[in-house]
Amino acid sequence: MSLSSTAFLIFLAGALLVYYLTPLRFRWIVLLLVSGVFYLSYSPVAAVYLCGTIAMTYGAARWLEALHRKEKARLAGVERGERPAVKKESMKQRRRVLAAALCLNFLTLAVFKYLDWLLSGVNSLIALTASGFSFRPLDLLLPLGLSFYIFQTSGYLIDVYRGKVEAEHNIFRYALFAAYFPQMIQGPIHRYQELQPRLFAEHPFRAENLRDGIELMLWGMLKKVLIADTLAAGVAELYGNYAAYNGIVVFFGAALYCLQLYCDFSGGIDIVRGVSTMFGIELGINFRRPYFATSVDDFWRRWHISLGEWMKDYVFYPLALSRWLPRFCKHFRKRLGQRVGKLLVPCISTVVVFLLVGIWQGPGLQNIAYGLWNGLLMSGAMLCAPLFEKWKHNGRLMHIFRILRTCFLVTIGRFFSRADSLANAWGMLRHSFTHCLWNLSPGAFLSFGLDLRGYLTVFLAGLVLFYVSCRQEKGVHIRQSLAQKKPSVQFIVLLAAVLILMATVYLNGDYTAIAYVYESV
Repeated sequence: MSLSSTAFLIFLAGALLVYYLTPLRFRWIVLLLVSGVFYLSYSPVAAVYLCGTIAMTYGAARWLEALHRKEKARLAGVERGERPAVKKESMKQRRRVLAAALCLNFLTLAVFKYLDWLLSGVNSLIALTASGFSFRPLDLLLPLGLSFYIFQTSGYLIDVYRGKVEAEHNIFRYALFAAYFPQMIQGPIHRYQELQPRLFAEHPFRAENLRDGIELMLWGMLKKVLIADTLAAGVAELYGNYAAYNGIVVFFGAALYCLQLYCDFSGGIDIVRGVSTMFGIELGINFRRPYFATSVDDFWRRWHISLGEWMKDYVFYPLALSRWLPRFCKHFRKRLGQRVGKLLVPCISTVVVFLLVGIWQGPGLQNIAYGLWNGLLMSGAMLCAPLFEKWKHNGRLMHIFRILRTCFLVTIGRFFSRADSLANAWGMLRHSFTHCLWNLSPGAFLSFGLDLRGYLTVFLAGLVLFYVSCRQEKGVHIRQSLAQKKPSVQFIVLLAAVLILMATVYLNGDYTAIAYVYESV
C-alpha cells in the first residue's frame, strides 16, 4: 500500500474516522489496530518478524528493569563497603542481558540485509577451487521498515539499561511505540521518552491538525512525484550505463541523483509527518535543508537527523568516552603533538560512526567506501581546522562558495551510495573526470531519457522548492505564514496543489508509482 496510492488515502480516511469517533482514552488502541492492518497489508510473514522483535525487546527491557530493582534491594541491605561489589555484579548482569538482546536485534537485520551478499562473496571464493559447489541465495524478502524499528527498539533498550526510562509494562502500548504505522516506511527514528507521551496523550479533534497534515502530505507528494519520480529513470540509466555518456553528463547525473534522493526521502518524511499530524501526533523533523550546508559536518546535522542523533548518542559518545580508545590514542600524543593527539578520539569515533552509516545503507564495498568518504572528510576537517581558520571570513561570496564546495563533496559520495558495486562506483567517478568533452550539444543532456517535459517539470518544481527552502532558512514558518493569509489565498494554494497531484498521479494513466529509495532498508 504505497503512501501515494488511492488505496492508502481510503485507508487513511477510514482510520481517521474511526479514531475520532472513539472515546479519547481508547484512541491509542485504534492506532495500534490501524498499524497492524497497515503492516499486514504489506506482508503477513514480515509481521511475524516485527512481532518477534517487539516480544524479545519488551521481555529484555522488563528483565533489565528487574535487575535494576534487585540491585536497589540488595544495596539497601548491605554495608557501605560492600556496595561497589554489588553494583559491579549487577552491572555485569545488565550488560549481558543488553548485549544478548542487541545481538539478537541486529542479527535479524544482518541476516535479512547482508546474508545473501556474504553468500555471494563466499561463492566467489569457492569458485576459485573449481569444486562446482556453491551456496544458494536465500532471497529473503526484507521486512518493511526493518532498520527503523530495529534502531528504535535498540535505542529503547539502551535507555532502559542506562536508567533513563522505565520499561513499559503494557506490551500493547510498547507495540504501538515500535510499530506506529506512519513511521514504519522511512522513520524518523524516535526515542521512547519523546514519542510515548505523544502517542498516549488524549488528542481531541482539531481542524487545524487536518489542515496542517494535508498541507504536509501534499508538499511531500509533490516533491516525490514531480521531482524524485521524474528523475528516477534517467538517473538509473546513467548509473547503469555510464560508459555510453560523456563524463560531464555522468557527473550531472550524479548531481540529479542528489536531488532525486533528497526529494524522495524528505518527501516521504513529509507525507508520514502529515499523516501523523492528522491524528494529533507530531513526529520529529528529519531534514533541515541539507543542501544549504556549508560543510560536510553541517550537511550531516541537517540530513537524516534522527539517524545522526541515534548514532551520536548510542555509538559516538560511548566510543569516545570508553576507557580503551582514549588510552590507545594517548600513545600517539608525543609523536603527533598534543592538539592532534586530543583530536584522535573524536576523529576515530567519527570514522566508525560513518562506517556504520555506510553499512546501514546496504551490503557492498561501495557503501563501506561511502561511509569512509564522509567519516574521513569530517575527521580531516577537524584536524585541519586551524588551517581553515586562516581563510575564514563571513562574506556572502565565501558563504556561497562553501555551499557549492559541500554540494560537490556530497555529490562525489553519491557515486558510491547509488552504485551497485565498488568497481562501478570508481569507474563512474573516473569516467566523469577523464571522458569530458566540453563542446557538448544540448542534446547530450536529453540522451539518457529525461525529455524537455521532464526537465521543465523538475525546473518549475525545483524553483518552488528552492524558494520555500530559502524562506525556511531565514526562519519563516511556511505553513504558519500560509495560515495567516486570507482564506481565499489558502484555498487557491491548496487547490492548485491538489489539481497538480490529480493531473500527475491519480488521473494520469502513464504514471507508475516508484518505491521510496529507503522503503526497504
